[in-house]
Amino acid sequence: MKVLVTGATGFLGANLVHHLVKRGDQVRILKRHKTLPTLLEGLPIEIVEGDLTDYDSVLAASKGVEGIYHVAGLISYWRPRRVRQHQVNVEGARFVVEAALRSGVRRVVHTSSIAAIGFRTDSQPADEETRWNWGPYDIYYSTTKYLGEREALKAVERGLEVVVVNPALIFGPRDAHWNAGRLFKMVAERSTIRGLEGATTTCDVDDVCHGHIAAMERGQSGRRYILGGEPRRYSELIREIAAVMGKPVRIQTVPYWVAQAAAWGAYGVSLLTRKEPPLTPELVRMTRFARTYTCQRAIRELGYPQTPLRETLEKTYRWYRDHGYLK
Repeated sequence: MKVLVTGATGFLGANLVHHLVKRGDQVRILKRHKTLPTLLEGLPIEIVEGDLTDYDSVLAASKGVEGIYHVAGLISYWRPRRVRQHQVNVEGARFVVEAALRSGVRRVVHTSSIAAIGFRTDSQPADEETRWNWGPYDIYYSTTKYLGEREALKAVERGLEVVVVNPALIFGPRDAHWNAGRLFKMVAERSTIRGLEGATTTCDVDDVCHGHIAAMERGQSGRRYILGGEPRRYSELIREIAAVMGKPVRIQTVPYWVAQAAAWGAYGVSLLTRKEPPLTPELVRMTRFARTYTCQRAIRELGYPQTPLRETLEKTYRWYRDHGYLK
């Protein structure tokens, strides 16, 4: 199958390209001029330069492919990036499906996020039908992923097959930009880690890639699939990472108001340095909740695998260590 992958130079996109090449697909990627495809070196892929926010370049890249994996997205919890985030996550999704319709592409797999799905407060895991309720918390990443998903699904009524996948917090090799991997870096650099006692759902990058490929092959158009794994409280997750790394770490749970005060202080400094800080008020607002999600639909309909979290963390650390990111 000949496919286009957006976001192929990032963590998830690069892993997906490796999976697609291994299974014999013809892969074309859309990348920005200044972005180096370091994680894809040596792979037999076609590279088209352009920008997701430029419709003409998206249209050109979509010509002649059967399917598009729209993986690209801007993960940020920093207010100065909101304009760009909307351009990438919302307008970019619209450009992809418009280009697919004009180019005669059969199917688009749109990579969304659990952030586009609501959370529950009754200790039960949320599923694909849980109403999005992040709006009042002003977490713009969540808002743009929700709106981008809606843009993608609008194209179903116009004849395009669109399947949405909603990954949780992804761990695995090739996380060179320190996405979920920032927790490994944090454990490596600190002996004491302070944070909120929220929770999230984790997942394995190879499992998520399998979920994307299955969504392309047999996912139901107009349907969303949560790609998750084991839920963990952040304190538990950090302890497991520390155990994998063989590094003792002390974990302190702080009150929400303390975390917010620290985040606002870091935000103020960031406005002077023009660099996004590791802790922002939006991120604190998101991590205070217990965000657990069930992926039973994906298991049932896509054959989505479930790698144990410990195994995922071990191979993630092994990749960081073998490639010189961590000792």
